[in-house]
Amino acid sequence: MAEAINYATWLKNRLPSRTIPGHTPYELVHHMKLNLAIAHEFGTAVYVFLQDAGKLEAKADTAIFVGIDEESKGYCIYWLTKHQVTVE
Repeated sequence: MAEAINYATWLKNRLPSRTIPGHTPYELVHHMKLNLAIAHEFGTAVYVFLQDAGKLEAKADTAIFVGIDEESKGYCIYWLTKHQVTVE
């Protein structure tokens, strides 16, 4: 639930607002436009590349997209098998 609220807030701060026409809250604070190509639909199935996979093993694992990490250029991913959220 917390991941959904964090991602909704992240999107809200980067989308146009009625109270400040022609700008977004992010633009007013950072004085630069943001590329929203990194935004994805919440809950989308994603495939994460596995670095240490052997020659005959699967090269990717399935997870669910739950947000974007603020400190790095990574995505927050929910692992179905581990029941935890990590940054990838």
